[in-house]
Amino acid sequence: MMNRFSNVLLFNMCMIVDEEANKVLVQDKKDEEWGGITFPGGHVENAESIIASTIREVKEETGLIIKNLKKCGLIHWYNSDNNKRWFIFLFKTKDFAGELINETEEGKVFWVDINELPKMNLAPDFSVYLKLFFDENLNEAYGTWNSESSNELTIL
Repeated sequence: MMNRFSNVLLFNMCMIVDEEANKVLVQDKKDEEWGGITFPGGHVENAESIIASTIREVKEETGLIIKNLKKCGLIHWYNSDNNKRWFIFLFKTKDFAGELINETEEGKVFWVDINELPKMNLAPDFSVYLKLFFDENLNEAYGTWNSESSNELTIL
């Protein structure tokens, strides 16, 4: 019988939109494995809801308080070497308040024109993530990897 249990890591990410300026808030992550331009987000802690974790992570990384989050989709990865799955819940909002923190230990945070975003030095696979944020007809992207091979994300 096949073992259906795996270790699961939960993450979140939120696109914050300033509609009047046609801009989105980005973070230039300082991470060796996943550095580059991305949206704020992070880990979901034990006994924490997905939405609460997203609000907390955005506050920690940007100083902004967000609300009225809209679902944009789900990204998940499976690693057959260690039987781990990563789930990243994607959200967007245009409702934010507070004073922006320009930089944290995670990286610099700043507003960019939405049209310039695809041309920037994006984090690995973030161009696939963007498709889910901007196309309401897309819901999910999935990928697998192990020490012998690496797959790209497939939009489902």
